[in-house]
Amino acid sequence: MPPHRHVRASRRSHITSLLAATLLGCSGAGTDPIVGPPPAPGGGTTPLPLVFPGATTDSWPTVSPATANIDSSALAAAIDWAGAQRTRAVVVLWRGRIVAERYWNGWTPTTDSIIASAGKSVVATLVGQLAREGRLAVDQPVSVILGAGWSRSPATEPSITVRHLLSMTSGLDDSLTRVVPPGARFYYNNPAYYQLFRVLVRASGQDIGTVARTRLFSPIGITSARWIPNVDTGEPGFILSLSARDMARFGLLVLAHGRWAGTPVVDSAWVAEMTRPQAPDNAAYGHLWWLNGSTSYRLPGPYLLPTRTGPLVPSAPADLRAALGKGDKKIYVVPSLDLVIVRHGEDADGADALASSAFDEAWWQRLRLAFRY
Repeated sequence: MPPHRHVRASRRSHITSLLAATLLGCSGAGTDPIVGPPPAPGGGTTPLPLVFPGATTDSWPTVSPATANIDSSALAAAIDWAGAQRTRAVVVLWRGRIVAERYWNGWTPTTDSIIASAGKSVVATLVGQLAREGRLAVDQPVSVILGAGWSRSPATEPSITVRHLLSMTSGLDDSLTRVVPPGARFYYNNPAYYQLFRVLVRASGQDIGTVARTRLFSPIGITSARWIPNVDTGEPGFILSLSARDMARFGLLVLAHGRWAGTPVVDSAWVAEMTRPQAPDNAAYGHLWWLNGSTSYRLPGPYLLPTRTGPLVPSAPADLRAALGKGDKKIYVVPSLDLVIVRHGEDADGADALASSAFDEAWWQRLRLAFRY
């Protein structure tokens, strides 16, 4: 994806850091108590419920690292390190509260920029929304929705389902020509993925902005979203632009199993389905979500790219699920630690990796010292 940024003017001055010392009961912030809350970082339990920010930028509860049993010095060091890797924004949430937030190079909480393939996880969520409404079925052929001729393999089209597009197992190459049978092999295929925008528009009868705003963005207070027409593959589709805080809102929704301040927004069964392995030869991939904790994984690359052994991010918790985009756009969700962590900015090492990169492991080696697991 093109490396250019799209930045919106801010009504707030540059914020260098936020490490709050007390919980702020901000107006408009909702709470959603969870029975038997999971352990806080480093062990132990906490009576604090999961909370949700209000509709405005300022209405976001905060919490001190000490209350969350997080090592503040180690967390600050990890964020300092990230800032030296061309990072522009970091937001760390614990049980919905901002425990740390920092911006560089003039970015602020209202600065939005493209999130590249991290937007794929948003698209997967929208597909689930339309499936819940009965407007499509994930196991129906794509050609039932789009009609014949959407690929360059008409004989194979009837066998390619929406689920195959979601799990990157369509069997097509970048020219949308058949290489292997649908469902047989993982291949990170952007031209095939972009067909999901046509699926969403055709199944809903609405433009992508309306689909996303009414079903996802408005219910959870996302206001920075802009859909930018794709120009990098020649296939119709869009690239999403979000602020770091709105990326965090999306991650918090997934952490809360699709509920927002007690109100169901996304079917919890779909959240579970899209964040578990779906590709037959890539246990680290769900429905457009990357997953940690498997014994092997495959990254974007040729069909014959060998499988790598071990978890996707060895130093991260095994239950990490992530929306990952080119240029090291990151939305990490860690249910076992009640964490959502966002990293926005430029690619950290110049490698321009499409998904996971060396930055993930290097950062988690430092973050784990803060979260004490």
